[in-house]
Amino acid sequence: MKTVTLTGITWKNPRGYDPLVEASRSYENKTPDINIKWEQYPWYEFEHRILDDFKNKTGIYDIIMFDHPWTGTLCKNGWLLPWDDYLPNTYFRLLRRRVVPPSVESYNYKGKQWALPLDAASHCALYQKAKGLETTLPVHWEDIKDWATEAQKMGYKTPLVLSLQGVLGSCLFLSMMAAYGKPAFSNPEEENIHVPTAEYILTLLKELQVYCPPKSSKWAPWDIYEKFSANKDLLYSPSLFAYVNYLGTAHNGKQLHISRVPIFSHNKKSKAIIGGVGLGLTRSCRNIKAAVDYGTYLMSDLVQKEIFPIHNGQPAFKAVWEDDSINETVNNFYKDLKPNMDNGYIRPRYNGFHDVELAIGQTLQKWWDNEHSIGLTIKKLNEIKPIL
Repeated sequence: MKTVTLTGITWKNPRGYDPLVEASRSYENKTPDINIKWEQYPWYEFEHRILDDFKNKTGIYDIIMFDHPWTGTLCKNGWLLPWDDYLPNTYFRLLRRRVVPPSVESYNYKGKQWALPLDAASHCALYQKAKGLETTLPVHWEDIKDWATEAQKMGYKTPLVLSLQGVLGSCLFLSMMAAYGKPAFSNPEEENIHVPTAEYILTLLKELQVYCPPKSSKWAPWDIYEKFSANKDLLYSPSLFAYVNYLGTAHNGKQLHISRVPIFSHNKKSKAIIGGVGLGLTRSCRNIKAAVDYGTYLMSDLVQKEIFPIHNGQPAFKAVWEDDSINETVNNFYKDLKPNMDNGYIRPRYNGFHDVELAIGQTLQKWWDNEHSIGLTIKKLNEIKPIL
């Protein structure tokens, strides 16, 4: 029997790679005529490789892992196939009941389902307990400065870390704008930002940087988790993407916990930006039937509940998020993340937003690093337009 090989690409992190490889081994044991090959690259290289493959029509990848803000660009250029052309509506109705919202919805664009939500995430607050501060985490963004000042008085020199690096800074800004009640960059035909709100949020974050370690504006989320695990002086990061593989005994992270992101004092409903990664089916896929079968296998109870959790994965299935025994191994990660997911903010997905998000991050990096004034930063943000 002829062997079918499917090639996929994912980002280089235990959460992004390990569960896929282990699930592929399991799948190949079940279907020995299908071979699955996963390539992994650091996040930014991973991005470029996907786009270069599509633009140059090299057809390397049959399946891809991708983030929902890419959806409009990938669809407009005809680089993906919708899963609902190959799976019945009943499949997706059932899937919506089985996974945490808004995982399925984040990849549903213009009436079509462009990814299967293998991995679910949102922003959360990361913290480790500290003597004298065990029960006091800031509730409001406006409270963080006073909390950090008190922590410094108790000997914690840099108690705060903000997730500001590149596109992650863009995500923090977008999440806070939505939480304030003034979502930004929602429609390319309208103003990018509500200027007074943007000025307020950027000024607030600049004031909070004083309590952060030097050069931490260049730390990626995984850097923040690693440094929290190794440094007892880092106590609180109010809003960054949740990574289960850095909590629990498997990563020497017994002291790390997550919680709700802060709210603004005038607005009692929090907004945590949605992350997660979905499985896309490329138009260049060499064997669609095999890819669809493999995709549904990855979304099965077996893989989501039995394989992903014990191999650094962060599955989307409610059955995992509600499982007490799984939560016990990761400091109640899923139960503590759920309130953030329940109030999740789905980023825009229009054609060109992927480039817009990158441009926001590049613009804000100059603000974090004191290279641009607030006036110039606002001007540059308002000038960003999608590249079509």
